[in-house]
Amino acid sequence: MKIRVITIFLLVFFTLAPAVAQSDINNSELEEHLAPVEFINNERTPARIDTRLQIWQIGNSLGLAAKNGAVNAGQTERYFTIRCKADESGKLTADIFGLGPNAGVDHIRNLRTILQGYLEGAYDYSAHDAALIAQYVSIYNAVFRGNMDYMKERYNSVVINNLVPEKVGLDTHYNQWPGKTLIIIPLGNAVPGSLSAVDTTPLTELEVIDEMRKDDDKGVPDRKDMVDLKERESDEAEKKAVEQSQAADKEQAALAEERRQVEQEKQQLAEEKATADTERQQEIAQKEKELDQKEQELTRREEAASAQKEEAQKNQELAEKKTAEAQQERKDIAADQQQMITDEPSAPSRLILGVVLNDSSSPLGSIALIDAAADDKMFQTSELTTINIRTISLIDDSIYALASQDDGSYRLVKIAADSLETVAQGADAISANSLLWVRESDIYALVSTDPASPRFALFDKDLQLKAQSVTAVHPFASALFNRNVIVTQRSNGQTLFLNTRDLTEVGLADVK
Repeated sequence: MKIRVITIFLLVFFTLAPAVAQSDINNSELEEHLAPVEFINNERTPARIDTRLQIWQIGNSLGLAAKNGAVNAGQTERYFTIRCKADESGKLTADIFGLGPNAGVDHIRNLRTILQGYLEGAYDYSAHDAALIAQYVSIYNAVFRGNMDYMKERYNSVVINNLVPEKVGLDTHYNQWPGKTLIIIPLGNAVPGSLSAVDTTPLTELEVIDEMRKDDDKGVPDRKDMVDLKERESDEAEKKAVEQSQAADKEQAALAEERRQVEQEKQQLAEEKATADTERQQEIAQKEKELDQKEQELTRREEAASAQKEEAQKNQELAEKKTAEAQQERKDIAADQQQMITDEPSAPSRLILGVVLNDSSSPLGSIALIDAAADDKMFQTSELTTINIRTISLIDDSIYALASQDDGSYRLVKIAADSLETVAQGADAISANSLLWVRESDIYALVSTDPASPRFALFDKDLQLKAQSVTAVHPFASALFNRNVIVTQRSNGQTLFLNTRDLTEVGLADVK
């Protein structure tokens, strides 16, 4: 997918530092080609805006259901999960996370948030670890999208029987997600609270890491986080192996002593049985029966201790495996970092802020970073493509603007100046004709409680509504700031004076 640039209108606000941090925004639209795991998202502001908590809860509720034993959870029309437990030697088990035809998620950031919620709910992962695993799961499923040969080679029959070839994995385009997505989450021990509940080994297969290497930073920060997780997995497995082995040794020693005592009692009874009278014979028979039962119990405990010993060995092997993987991945990361230093250009780029209009008939477009040291090559564009470029304003290192929604209204948005990532979006509908006024850290706009009679409104830097005028203002109202007073226009066009702090109507005598 390429941007169709009809008009480019540059607004130079500032020069950024030579190195600009990369985010998970889709930057591929500015490149010659589209890498397989550069996700294409719906960048229009939706008519319905869910909070991050609401999005997270979609996955978390399904995770809690799975944790409580549900094999199938959710609604097949929207979001659902299938737990595919089976014991098949050499084969992986998995949870399947499905997107039904009515699933509304259309941005990889939100999909990862849903998966994070699921991992927290089902397996008690911390928010940080769950977010990391969710990112790897999304890339893993995009890399192996539609690859049934791979799935059959690695996963058990229960997983395979629940897959549909054309739905396996995750497409890179959001419009192919609803009704066409079965996300595979490879499981390790699947024990809630364990760092090895999800199997991180397949998530870091060479094909996945190669895709992460295509990022400008070669995916180093996230790869380092995964190495840290694997090292913690190793420590956890090592500790558990020691505890299990010691407990099994202690139990086996106790069992050996108990079995010695049983054998001694049985020998004594056998010697006594030869000369015992009838009544004593009955007592001896009952005692022998009890000793037989005791031996059966000892055998059961010995088998359990042996199984615990085997489990300790498996955990020890897991610890060694994760340590080996972490060590190798650290070496690979170090090599990539050295390569980045070697490849670093001698002349740093100078990035300036500009905009890209969608077309010549409206003020809507994207914010862009342009490399002034590289023949004005566009370095990156914002994820939002419906920004009213006439409203772009700066406070510190953040960009504030109004972005159009599908229903024609607008919302306040806050965008990071270095990455062009959308940091926050306001909850209040803004008039389509509103401009944006910034005074220090205060933000003013016209809220559209009534499209014909908007109100003047004050917001803070977090886009929270702090005050709004009782008096309606003109749909095309302007604003001039005179000390503590805003000079604007009533709905009939006459002059209106508002206090800058609470937007109450004042007179000229109140100007201080």
